[in-house]
Amino acid sequence: MAEEGYAGASLARIAQRAGISKSVLLYHFSGKNALLETTVTQIYGEIWDYLRPGFEQETTARGQLLTYIAAEFTFMAQNRTRLLALSYLLTNHRDRDGVLYLREQAEKAYLQSVGKILEQGQQNGEFRDFALQPMAATLMHAINGALEQWVAHPELSLHEYERELVTTFDLATRKQPGS
Repeated sequence: MAEEGYAGASLARIAQRAGISKSVLLYHFSGKNALLETTVTQIYGEIWDYLRPGFEQETTARGQLLTYIAAEFTFMAQNRTRLLALSYLLTNHRDRDGVLYLREQAEKAYLQSVGKILEQGQQNGEFRDFALQPMAATLMHAINGALEQWVAHPELSLHEYERELVTTFDLATRKQPGS
């Protein structure tokens, strides 16, 4: 998918790229939806497996948030093709009603996980008072936007994006002295 784009990723092309027949592919997956759903689940599992060790070492919500952002960019730099394929899937694959259901599921899970960090930070007094959903969505869109920019302009520095987003969200969530 990263090579051919969403439109070029037919089951026949996927099987050919994997060096198997389409019938073997269909033996393991009930159809294209099942294959794509499994792909999305697998890539998100890989992302979480990568993020988890650093994330779990942090004892503060601030540390977790900033580590999460930095690790997202490190994973991105190491997994460009996988994330490009994921991006194509999330922005193109629709159910029979035309709903981008994989994207909706991914966004919901992302917003819940980041929202928990933000909520924890507010509850323990590390973060200022702000609306959780918009802040989590802003972070999600900032990271996705960095990926889009990097895909369009591979010469851009992901390290600079990482540094700026870490700083931006550190400042955006920070509780002001005396408040």
